[in-house]
Amino acid sequence: MVDGWCSVEELVQWGFAHSSVVMANEAHNGLARCIRTREVGVRMIEAAHEAGVRRLAMEALPWPAEDSPGPIWAVPEVPGGYLAQPDMRRLITVALEKGWSLWAYEAVIEAAASTDPAELLSIEFTNWREREQAANLCKVLAAAPAEPLLVWCGNGHAYKAAIDDWVPMGWHFRTTSGVDPFVIDQTVTVAFDGPPQPWVQALLAPLGEILALHGGTVGILRDQAPAPLNNQADVDALVVSTENTLT
Repeated sequence: MVDGWCSVEELVQWGFAHSSVVMANEAHNGLARCIRTREVGVRMIEAAHEAGVRRLAMEALPWPAEDSPGPIWAVPEVPGGYLAQPDMRRLITVALEKGWSLWAYEAVIEAAASTDPAELLSIEFTNWREREQAANLCKVLAAAPAEPLLVWCGNGHAYKAAIDDWVPMGWHFRTTSGVDPFVIDQTVTVAFDGPPQPWVQALLAPLGEILALHGGTVGILRDQAPAPLNNQADVDALVVSTENTLT
């Protein structure tokens, strides 16, 4: 490590040394995604495998049966969406080829034809979805409480603190399960709305050598991170990168 900066692999293994559940996210906006976050996800799976992990819960997975979140032993065949994207399929394939079991935990959303689309965008619906995701993850954890679990989610679902009226899945999971997950945020330097923010370039500029050493992407514990990264009290670690575009 250099001033706390480390490889993604070191960050994941640190996480599993301190918690039985590690949550990491990808960055997406609709179907546009930051491919780097999924490529790093492959590295996270490989590092977690070395730490003894053999289970992966994924927000994007459909439930294999009405009342069962898994296990899932094959990449779902779908006509479109996240699971049809090659980078997502590679992430899932790597886990399956290592003998991992996959588990779904998304809320089961049964919108009637008469449902107002605006209702699905409301804070009430969003918070219901976060609670359902957390409850489903608690069931996955309870089925094998002695086995470590890697959770793969989108954007900010894993955050462990409420933000205004929004209460994320990570907050509910910690409160309900009694397990404090180690949360890794990959989205902090992602350019969701055009060019990167000026502070991102200022952050990355002095990290040139260590970024080059680790393929353009490095991690750091939140408590060791420089400003403004150390202000994110809802996560435990952050990943920064030179690859931040949505495709």
